[in-house]
Amino acid sequence: MVDLNSLIGAVVSGLMIGSIYALIAVGLALIWGVMNVINFAQADYMALGAFLGFVILEALGVDPLISLSLIFATVFLVGILTQVVAIEPVLEAPVLSQITVTFSLLLIIRYGLEVVMGPYTRIVEVPYRDMFIRVGGVSFSLPQLIALIVSLAVAFALYLFMSRTFLGAALRATAQDMLAAQLHGINIKQMYRLAFGIGVGISAIGGVLLSLFYPIYPEMGAFFTMIAFICVVLGGFGSIFGAYLGGIIIGLLETVSALFISPSLKTLAAFIVFILIILFKPKGLFGR
Repeated sequence: MVDLNSLIGAVVSGLMIGSIYALIAVGLALIWGVMNVINFAQADYMALGAFLGFVILEALGVDPLISLSLIFATVFLVGILTQVVAIEPVLEAPVLSQITVTFSLLLIIRYGLEVVMGPYTRIVEVPYRDMFIRVGGVSFSLPQLIALIVSLAVAFALYLFMSRTFLGAALRATAQDMLAAQLHGINIKQMYRLAFGIGVGISAIGGVLLSLFYPIYPEMGAFFTMIAFICVVLGGFGSIFGAYLGGIIIGLLETVSALFISPSLKTLAAFIVFILIILFKPKGLFGR
């Protein structure tokens, strides 16, 4: 029998983990929504962000939360460079070519990190890593609580950017009708670069937040890639809000289901939901 404190703890933990999934999924949904490109390397940009935070902490002693803006900016520029060098040449090519390119990026980032950092698992040693906050009979991990707060702040900032700025409106116009946007003077090539840069930059923020309570290793993107795709399918491809909500739902499913089944099988619940969505609502909850 599951007691109330355990259930509350699982729900809160699910919100916290789900907020990380949500950031990775939002970046993936943004890139797909604007460019119609499936970025298989999305979670490896997350790993890149996590390792950048680790290196800055080890070399300069700067907390990853303080260097978060710098890491976002760095991965944002890497994303734009990637877009110019690797994605733009195949935008008009068959989908299989685009998939091959983003899968190649996955391998380059993943094994590039392994060459530079070694195949070892690293721990980001911040002073608050093992701190907990106790409310009533429920304990919450402080790093996970920080991750949830920052994730919500990033999502709100993205909402403001997309809804209140000219560039955000131009991105939305490009996503809705690329040709019409082009006729209104919007530079589509620049919008694609902006979308890819922001998409992978947000994923890198997710990696930094994850590293505060989760071990990091060069191949960590493999698992999170699968999770990101499930979140985006659940929310609906192209829907940024749906992708964020999908991440939260998957996080809740994992932690709550772990109360009733073996924790080693908790991801199974996410995959069952994924299959059910594909069967009964292929476009997801908010898909276009």
